[in-house]
Amino acid sequence: MTKRTLILVLAVALTFPAILNARVAGVKSGDDLVAEVADKVKNIDTATLEKEIDTNPDLVLVDIRTYGEISAMGGAIDATQNVNIPRGWLEFRIGKHAQSKDVPIVVYCGGNIRSPLAAYTLTQMGYTNVRNYADGYLGWKKAGMPVAKP
Repeated sequence: MTKRTLILVLAVALTFPAILNARVAGVKSGDDLVAEVADKVKNIDTATLEKEIDTNPDLVLVDIRTYGEISAMGGAIDATQNVNIPRGWLEFRIGKHAQSKDVPIVVYCGGNIRSPLAAYTLTQMGYTNVRNYADGYLGWKKAGMPVAKP
């Protein structure tokens, strides 16, 4: 790697967090929205999700990451109940998998950034048994739980 390339890589790496967390006066950020719904969404941890997967065949486990994220992160939670519905399509595709308003739904993403918003959206749509897997795929993988390769 040349010195010029190294400097460019460092400049981009140092700027990236600022780009992700850019603030606009009078506009709520993604972090603000997640904080607003935090107390409106029920969170579960890895042990609870593992038990739910093992005991509840009716569970709809929704991975809201994109296909590219699943591939880049090395897979998804290995469970027969797992379905991938990218966040941008959730409202339009969930009905195919959750055909009752009371069906148990657990939503997750990579690291609990978008999944609280997705879980809240599902409750706003009328689903009554929605939970957020707060440890996310990265927590699942770190705990050594079964992973399905992309």
